[in-house]
Amino acid sequence: YFLCRRPGRYALDKQRAARGCHQQVDSCSKFFTGHPTLTPGVFTLYCRHGVCYGFEVMTEHESPKVPFQIFLTRFSEPPKLVVYDNACQLHRYCLNREPHAFKNVVFAVDRLHWDNHVGCSDGYNVSTYNATKKYDIAAINTQVNEQANAGLYKLRSSLVYMKQENFMFHAATYLALQNRRKRNVISS
Repeated sequence: YFLCRRPGRYALDKQRAARGCHQQVDSCSKFFTGHPTLTPGVFTLYCRHGVCYGFEVMTEHESPKVPFQIFLTRFSEPPKLVVYDNACQLHRYCLNREPHAFKNVVFAVDRLHWDNHVGCSDGYNVSTYNATKKYDIAAINTQVNEQANAGLYKLRSSLVYMKQENFMFHAATYLALQNRRKRNVISS
């Protein structure tokens, strides 16, 4: 795949590793339990129309590090709006590592997950935003990622036991076919 630039090495990550601390301490958190031998999953990126921009097979459980590295390494500049279920943590993660690159990005928590964010500023609530000249944030379907991933989830029982090469082929093919279907709907 195309890399815009390599991920950096950040002082904050080194300090945490030296202290043996691998998770951020905050009032807002997201914890996962996982299978001991299977991959933690696939991280997907979708536009607001439901077209998949890409995916990455995660090597560790989902954290702000995953989307941060995708935005940093695969985009020449990050998107202006990021709607993500853990946007509050992602925002801080990005600003602690690449403040210049992410200074103009709006981070918002999707509507489905907002009720779980009891310690977050209302500034992360996507429903508090009004229409702007660039895009109508209030009209965005913030569950597009969850809805699109539901289709991918149906393939889980087949994908989970495939070798990596087969897994990548089948996941990419499924997403490409879904993208074609979405583009046909958008253009009609």
